[in-house]
Amino acid sequence: AMQTPAMSAPIAAPSMARMPDAPLRQPPAMPAAALPTDTAAGLQDAISALRGALETRMDGLLWGGRPGSGREPAAAALFRSLLDAGFSTKLVRALVERLPQGMAADAAQAWARNELVTHLPVVASEDEFLAGGVYALVGPTGVGKTTTLAKLAARCVAREGRDQVAMLTTDLFRIGALEQLQIYGRLMGVPAHSVRDAAELRRILAELGNRKIVLIDTTGISQRDRLVAEQASMLCNAGKPVRRLLVLNAASQGDTLDEVAHAYRNGVGEDVAGCIITKLDEATRLGAALDTAIRHRLPIHYMSVGQKVPEHMELARADVLIDRAFAMVERARALYTPSEADLASLAPAARDAEAVDPARRRQLLASAILRPQGGSASITAAQNLDDTIAMLDSDPACAQARASWRDYVGDGAGASLAALGEAPLAMVRREFSATCHRHLLVMHGKTAMKGEGLPGGTLLGSLLMSDRGAALAAPAQQLALAHGMLTSFAPAASGQPDAGLALEARVRWLGEQLPRLPLVHMLEAGTTGLWQSLSGQGASWVARCPGGMRVIQDECPTNLNAVGKSVGYLPVGQPGDMPGLLADKAGKRVPLALWASGTEVALPGKSGGAPIRLVCARMIDTDSGEIAAQLFGLTNLPAAQADAATVARWLVLQDEARVGFRYMANAWQALPAVDGAHTLARQSLMAGQLGAACWQMAHSPSADVVRGPLSGIVGSERKLSGRMLPVAVLKMFAMLEMTGGA
Repeated sequence: AMQTPAMSAPIAAPSMARMPDAPLRQPPAMPAAALPTDTAAGLQDAISALRGALETRMDGLLWGGRPGSGREPAAAALFRSLLDAGFSTKLVRALVERLPQGMAADAAQAWARNELVTHLPVVASEDEFLAGGVYALVGPTGVGKTTTLAKLAARCVAREGRDQVAMLTTDLFRIGALEQLQIYGRLMGVPAHSVRDAAELRRILAELGNRKIVLIDTTGISQRDRLVAEQASMLCNAGKPVRRLLVLNAASQGDTLDEVAHAYRNGVGEDVAGCIITKLDEATRLGAALDTAIRHRLPIHYMSVGQKVPEHMELARADVLIDRAFAMVERARALYTPSEADLASLAPAARDAEAVDPARRRQLLASAILRPQGGSASITAAQNLDDTIAMLDSDPACAQARASWRDYVGDGAGASLAALGEAPLAMVRREFSATCHRHLLVMHGKTAMKGEGLPGGTLLGSLLMSDRGAALAAPAQQLALAHGMLTSFAPAASGQPDAGLALEARVRWLGEQLPRLPLVHMLEAGTTGLWQSLSGQGASWVARCPGGMRVIQDECPTNLNAVGKSVGYLPVGQPGDMPGLLADKAGKRVPLALWASGTEVALPGKSGGAPIRLVCARMIDTDSGEIAAQLFGLTNLPAAQADAATVARWLVLQDEARVGFRYMANAWQALPAVDGAHTLARQSLMAGQLGAACWQMAHSPSADVVRGPLSGIVGSERKLSGRMLPVAVLKMFAMLEMTGGA
């Protein structure tokens, strides 16, 4: 069964009460020898007394006299964390008042997270929406109603068929509103009409009587405009029930969202049926939108995370939304609201500046890496170096590789096997909400380990990637040798290695280590027995299959190539918008368009002809219009969890991830030999994490920027090869350490 993702609670900052409102002006420092012991003790007592007074004052402001609460750091940290996330003081105080006594800060954060997940109203499933009816999207201008309606229509078309869906618009004020909707309609094969008044709405709805789902895009109206009530009145007189869904912009302020909810809920007729939260990708804080849904009891139907139609819309899940709200606090503290850490940093700032000079460190690093250049080229090279260092610090895979490398070479015996294995898993748990839309992909692959500096045999590994296309970690590695198998997560096994059993072991172990994350295992083909075994474990999987594979469709034997030619395709996203959708052609990079289709087939043999879901993906050369590649994937995931467009993107990403396993072999060769027990298992884990980091260096949006500095490290004038990329990354790590961790 699919497990809900969990995220470790944000680490609470120290209490605000421990710092004064403004930094005190420091007198000239007295030499330490000139300060008598009794004077130092008295000064320490005075500082302690001042700290206590400040804590008492701040506690009174925070807790309003609640007995004992002012002396609870966990409550204070929770209060600040929830406010930073954007939740209202009313809801935060209600939570803190109910906080069980004596909890540690982490436990309090986890308790609050579970309370919010429990009380956040979300729809249980999409079935009610897809059951049919007339839905109108309402809300102020600029919240994304039209784009959201197009995404909804695309989801409905994918599940119910284009002959069951229609779109209407009442927006006659915005220039191009009808034309925009009609463009979406033509792309999806869905009718789109404009409506001026209640009479015309009744007439068109009567004409569309055989359509199962009708979606209405309404005029954006300010929550303070009396036209809100008139709009509600028109929808109430449509001749059939019209359910209104309020569109809330996650990037709006809390007071604005509260005012919008009040205005649209208190109009004419029935209350709004729920809400859709948009622009999550633009919001710095998500708490205000979730707070509005909780206090106004607005069931959240969907959440929109971008502009792309239809992939940037997901069914709302309480745990994902709450975890995302907390993740935003950790990643982007308020620019205009100083935290306790900001205030505390004022005191030692001067000492730190004297002790370590970042400019000097950077100068040393630049002189070691950058080639002598002049003019603007030198400025660009320096900026690229800064961007490379920033990526090494901020990218989860790169930062983890650097941390693991420190442990690996830090002492003579190398890092412990447990430390090298657990640290990447902890990072994945921590980064899931920030890096993934909905699923964590597990790319299963292999690479030959034959050559100089390699142990021989085959490395069987699992590369964890976000469903947005970022490599994260490779914590499960198996080295298949001639007479046995070495495993990074289990005792070594003797006998002839079995690749199928090895894969099942990795799937089982990852499920045990990441039980709360929704894993999807991406397989290179496989057998019916393997797929059934994984399904029996409760694992979700997608198996890429060759076009010549025999299947049964409509009770007739055929193969996947023939099925792929007989189905209809829909476009997915924009050409070239993800790794794998760029092709080299005549010395230039040509974007490829992705098209997807889904159907059902049956497998011949002992499976008894049970239907299984098939997703076909085509990559089209945008210059010539020719098919550049055709991919096929069988999966046990239902369409409600991952539609054909989503699985098609995963198949493209899986194809592109293969090079990550080659990076692991190259990284193995580049790593220094480390003595001690479990040497090969440790080296496989270190090589796996370096492989993930190298994949990011080569395929992330920053890849073009970092290539120059990395090439400079190894003295390469040409394009950095896959064999030399791990060498360059390891040398960069070493140089950063030698220059003080610049």
